[in-house]
Amino acid sequence: MPIWGMVLSALAEIRVGKIRVILSGFCVACLVATVTLVTAVAGLTQQAAQKYFEQQTGRPGTLQMYVGFGGDDNGPKPADPRGLADMREGLKRYDILFSALSTSEEGQVRVPGGRVFRGASNEGPPAFQFVGSDSALSRIRNLKLIGGRWLSPTDDRRLEPSLVVTKGFLAKTGIPRTSALGSPVELAAGNLWVKGRIVGVLDIGEEAVTDFNGQIPQVYLPFAAMTRLGMPMQNTQFVLRVPPERAKQVSARLRADAKSWTGVTDMGIDRQYGDFGVISGKLRLLMYGVAVAMLALGSLPVLVLGIFAVRQRRSEFGVHRCFGATGSDLFLTVLLEALITCSVAGLAGVLGAFLISGKVTDLVLRRQYFGGTAIDTSFPWEAAQLGLGVAVCVGVFTGLIPAWRAMQRSVIRAIRA
Repeated sequence: MPIWGMVLSALAEIRVGKIRVILSGFCVACLVATVTLVTAVAGLTQQAAQKYFEQQTGRPGTLQMYVGFGGDDNGPKPADPRGLADMREGLKRYDILFSALSTSEEGQVRVPGGRVFRGASNEGPPAFQFVGSDSALSRIRNLKLIGGRWLSPTDDRRLEPSLVVTKGFLAKTGIPRTSALGSPVELAAGNLWVKGRIVGVLDIGEEAVTDFNGQIPQVYLPFAAMTRLGMPMQNTQFVLRVPPERAKQVSARLRADAKSWTGVTDMGIDRQYGDFGVISGKLRLLMYGVAVAMLALGSLPVLVLGIFAVRQRRSEFGVHRCFGATGSDLFLTVLLEALITCSVAGLAGVLGAFLISGKVTDLVLRRQYFGGTAIDTSFPWEAAQLGLGVAVCVGVFTGLIPAWRAMQRSVIRAIRA
């Protein structure tokens, strides 16, 4: 029997057995829609976690180097300027991306209108936090700007510091986001006020005023400007991005070099690279495990209906064999019938998942705990491909046993039946 004849025979049987086909198609469509939605939600969560990880700790290949300059009962000593200069010169010889990262909550800012905000406060959480960094930080961490630009190497030499603020800082100070770029913000440097200017806004932090459960509003400025203005640095570290295969070698050399840096008493290195890769791999394995389990459970009703249909068609198979159809012809005809039914139902399931994915995405985004991470909420076509693959697998799995039983039917017994 030619292939087109098998296809026509399969379509004819689909038309005759409407109720069985509708029931089978409904089961497959629900299975595919569920698998597609689960995959889409898992991909959305994975994407949000990865971007949050890269935003907070760095892209793959990131090392965090903490340095200490001694201390006493009153706390750690501030960073030694000569020691910091030695560290920067030493890191330049490694030919890697690096950025200083120093935070300070001791300071004041004065916004347009004359209102003053203090970093440290005894009445609650800090109003904001100064962060000194280099221009390379944007290539180490996934920093998303919602306006303006990030710090550039030329900003290190400007007498008027360029500032990049978070949207939480704008909400705290009342500066409108639409007119934030170019707004002057004065920084307290000792007894003087130094005028800075906002050049960018980061999509980090909360929209409203934060508490200890949220992220403190931040003001980023060049590390060189922070040092020049004499701002106190409570926490100084360096973030480095190196190829993963060089991580051990670079870490060992840094520990050896730290002994020659002025004022440095201790140093620690945290390896951030690859951590999310392990988490991502486990999430993907879990997602595929759920898909396989649902495939096995969802295929059982369709398989039972297929076996029952073959049993009811014994006489029909006998007639086909009398007119020259071989066992292989019957096998392929029954298998094609299952594949066509499951493929059409799979398309319907993917379409249904696509139509309701928007509401599911909104629900996940309202309940996710990844801060202000911006993620792609478009429908993941990888999930649609997996759903269609599940539909085809169900068609093959539920069609093989009925097709094998149809091929094994005896002609004489089928005619007698």
